[in-house]
Amino acid sequence: MIVVDAGVLVLALTSSTPQGDAARAVLKGDDGWLAPAHMPGEVLRTLHKAVLRGQLNPEDAEVAADAVTALAIEYVLPDALLLRTAWSWRHNISLYDGLYVAVAAERSAAIVTIDGRLASATDQLGIPVAITVL
Repeated sequence: MIVVDAGVLVLALTSSTPQGDAARAVLKGDDGWLAPAHMPGEVLRTLHKAVLRGQLNPEDAEVAADAVTALAIEYVLPDALLLRTAWSWRHNISLYDGLYVAVAAERSAAIVTIDGRLASATDQLGIPVAITVL
């Protein structure tokens, strides 16, 4: 079971680079995907920004957005425990990233991320990082 970070999902859905290939390989290696409930919104925001910046064409963004809505991801709602856990780590990582880490801790799952700061903070908190795709 893995917790999928929004950044790694965007990379897997949109990049034809070796990093995109690595992201897809990691995600294909585990069919138990978890994410905090805000993750799909974060992915769609990132796709929209990439189109506005000219980094992604609108058609590819539309295909990626359709894929996000079709993926079998278990979205974890932020209950009191998850929110308090993420809040307790606010000095180490952002609240949004803390929710990914709290889901991983609660479900004994590893995090898949492209965010070096998130991977480092996760490791310092004793949560396994499945892979950092950089």
